Amino acid sequence: MGKNIVLLGTAPASMGLAPRGGDWEIWACSPGTYGMPQIDKFFELHRWEPQQEWFSEGYMQFLRDFKGEVIMTEMVDDIPNCTLLKHEELIAHFGPYFFTSSLAWMCAMAILEKPDKIAFYGVDMAATTEYENQRSGCQYFAQLARALGIEVGVPPESDLFRPAPLYGVCEQSHAWIKSTVRARELAGRKNVLEKEAQERLKQIAFIQGAMDDQDWHLHSFIGTVDSLGRQFCEPPLVPALFDVPPKARSNGGIIPVGTIDIGGTAFGEAVVKAPPKKKRTTVKGGPAIKETIKP
Repeated sequence: MGKNIVLLGTAPASMGLAPRGGDWEIWACSPGTYGMPQIDKFFELHRWEPQQEWFSEGYMQFLRDFKGEVIMTEMVDDIPNCTLLKHEELIAHFGPYFFTSSLAWMCAMAILEKPDKIAFYGVDMAATTEYENQRSGCQYFAQLARALGIEVGVPPESDLFRPAPLYGVCEQSHAWIKSTVRARELAGRKNVLEKEAQERLKQIAFIQGAMDDQDWHLHSFIGTVDSLGRQFCEPPLVPALFDVPPKARSNGGIIPVGTIDIGGTAFGEAVVKAPPKKKRTTVKGGPAIKETIKP
């Protein structure tokens, strides 16, 4: 009986389900896997940059202390068991087109080991990010391994081997049509909400401007002229209503419009002008005496 190889990733749905012991070797990659109870070969194919967040102190110490091979793309003196990835040999054997992830390189190397089984655990590559481009590489090498007589599989918790939509043909399927309609519906609702949100933001900006203006009035204008107490709880006395010229009093105290000038230098000070005096003249020579008023 030959050996079996687990290719271990970090997808949480199936990472912890990987078989251990017996005929199984576990090949792992990524800092998310280095705490697993069994790892026989480790792959770190990224550029060695200890100052980057990816290379935490705990992860680098794990690589230093690891007893098996650490496959890397450059020799790192700090890693005692560092071994170079033989990428040129792999490209010469498999071609250059599908090495899209660490797991693709790992699967190609596993094929050359001629195991009975290759199993992917902790591998989905389902997100619509860089994993979407990496997914086809794993699918290619898995299909190639199967064509070579190697049993290949994933647990039911993984969707790695779900094929991509068949271009053009998929658009005739009920599932595609329904999903497309649903996507358009959600996009339309999102657009409505975004417009409402923009309108709300405009209203917020308007209110903020009003608040800033009110704050200026409160702290820069009103505070300099207002007074303490209850001074403005009743109407103020208006000088014009009390300093009425004598001739205006004979008219019931009503001052004709246009006879009051507001002036002075004090706030609210009024200067009252009396109505113009009337001049009586008589004109002789007519049937009656005519009276004219001259200003």
